[in-house]
Amino acid sequence: MKIVPLFLVLSCALLLTGCSATNSIDYGKVTLAQVSGTVTFDGQPLAGAVITFEDPTNGNFSFARTNAEGHYTLQFDSDVDGVTHGKKIVRLSTTRNILGLRGEEGKEEGEQPSEGGQQKRSEAVPDCYNKDSKLSVEVTGSAEISFELKGDCSTTGAVPGNPRSELAISRSVAYLARVG
Repeated sequence: MKIVPLFLVLSCALLLTGCSATNSIDYGKVTLAQVSGTVTFDGQPLAGAVITFEDPTNGNFSFARTNAEGHYTLQFDSDVDGVTHGKKIVRLSTTRNILGLRGEEGKEEGEQPSEGGQQKRSEAVPDCYNKDSKLSVEVTGSAEISFELKGDCSTTGAVPGNPRSELAISRSVAYLARVG
């Protein structure tokens, strides 16, 4: 009978040791670009929207929330700003929340409760910019990447003409022409 209590003690010790381990990232091994920009929808700033730049090969993403003017700065995680280089699918949502996302006041926000006292918001962004997004960019370095979304879903990329984002846009168009 002494084996069962010993097994329980060891199991609890292993469980607690696993729970106390932190997820440490060696940021020196990750090349990050600093990306910010502005998002409008039918000519108006898209305020309070979550924007993600998702890697289509592995699903990893950087994220941000737009402020009242539609401006955003991407976060790599809750500690560091930035996004990895490469092709990204851009998704926007006015109902999504991401753990570690900083709000307008710089506070972190958690996941929205699915049940309880909060009223569920309706999505203001069409699926063509959200779950079925066709928006894509190629991140090649730090840049300002802005989007002028249209209600008819005709926007498929970043706004051309910004000197900081023209290189990223032209490379994205060239890439899409090669694979498309």
